[in-house]
Amino acid sequence: MLSTFVTLTALAGSATAHFRMLQPTWRGDSFTAPASQWQYPCAGINATTDSNNRTSWPLDGGSVVFNGSHPWAMTYVNLALGSQGASFNITLAEGFNQTGPGVFCFKKTGGSHLDEGLKAAGYSGVGDQRLNGLEASVQVIQLGERGSALYNCADIKFNSTAQLLSDDQCKNATGVSGVAIANVQGNGTSTSGGSASGSPSPSPSKAAASSMAPVLGGGVFAAVV
Repeated sequence: MLSTFVTLTALAGSATAHFRMLQPTWRGDSFTAPASQWQYPCAGINATTDSNNRTSWPLDGGSVVFNGSHPWAMTYVNLALGSQGASFNITLAEGFNQTGPGVFCFKKTGGSHLDEGLKAAGYSGVGDQRLNGLEASVQVIQLGERGSALYNCADIKFNSTAQLLSDDQCKNATGVSGVAIANVQGNGTSTSGGSASGSPSPSPSKAAASSMAPVLGGGVFAAVV
């Protein structure tokens, strides 16, 4: 799975204004018709019917890696529970601005949002052992400079023995980072948007977003206007 990163990264460069999910393994090639990344919620690709094709996922949240082609893209990471889940109503990462085309890695997504979403679904939270074996799907949404949304999904299965990617496996490409979204006031000041647990802090070009850090705010609109 992870050994294909280099090949997929090379292929992604040939398809502009789209993005490719690398981890978890995506449902299918959304670059090839009749699939289309413009189509909500999962590029027109159905969930896998083979449980063995799902990526194992830690109970408290896992790694997410994608290769973007936009100079910047507002990005959202969500989760739907169930083998055919269509309601991506659990936030794994608050909306943020991915800056720079190339590979972006979250070493761990989920945090308090995943815990809250699981409780709303009837579980006790991320430590609930009933999650072991539960099937779900991860959705990544990107909105580029023209404002159109692109969608990709990956099917997962919660597993109590699943591991996060290692630091060597989870690195941002040179020049790629994530910036928290801020609300710009009429007086030119900015305030951080969303809750405090879900947006990545700006990442160094070679480092990855290691976890859902507090919103830092400011500076995002200077990068996208």
